[in-house]
Amino acid sequence: MVTIGEAFTPTDGIIFSATDVKLKIGDSLIPSPGSLHLTVGSCIWSCEERNASISIPWPRVGVHAISSVPGEGLFMMLDVNIVWPGFYSGPPAENNGDAHPDEQGEDDEGHDSEISESAMTEMWLQPASREILDQMFSAMRECQSLNPGSDVSEDEDYMEAEEDELEEVGDMRNLQLDDEEKFADAEE
Repeated sequence: MVTIGEAFTPTDGIIFSATDVKLKIGDSLIPSPGSLHLTVGSCIWSCEERNASISIPWPRVGVHAISSVPGEGLFMMLDVNIVWPGFYSGPPAENNGDAHPDEQGEDDEGHDSEISESAMTEMWLQPASREILDQMFSAMRECQSLNPGSDVSEDEDYMEAEEDELEEVGDMRNLQLDDEEKFADAEE
């Protein structure tokens, strides 16, 4: 669950922290830089000047990579559509259909953002230097490895079915495609 609330600094499980990190969500650049905290459980960007923070659990981060567009930074694609009042309103309605729920969330501290499982959010974290960017990327890879993706099935029936299929194919599971002579007559 993506959480939006007042600015805070986590105290437990911090893997990496940096200050003076800009945040861009979709087409919206947050005008004030903030602090980035990569913890064992989530990615947290917090801005004291605007008294705001966003906490994103690692399973919500579908993709992360170093990007040079719109500026050198860390690109993340989240598997939810975030609506952050005063900061980011989400993509235009014609692009994501009913991605914005009709019900409005409570306007308390620490409330959940309005999200839709059918949409994505692109986000960029832009630190002050390339050295910090490399450190951020390494720390993010470590944090993601501690939190396997949500796309891994936890359904035991699925896992059993996969094992049953292996028994049915017998010797075929040892088939290898690295023998060049097997495909010598194939057209390129």
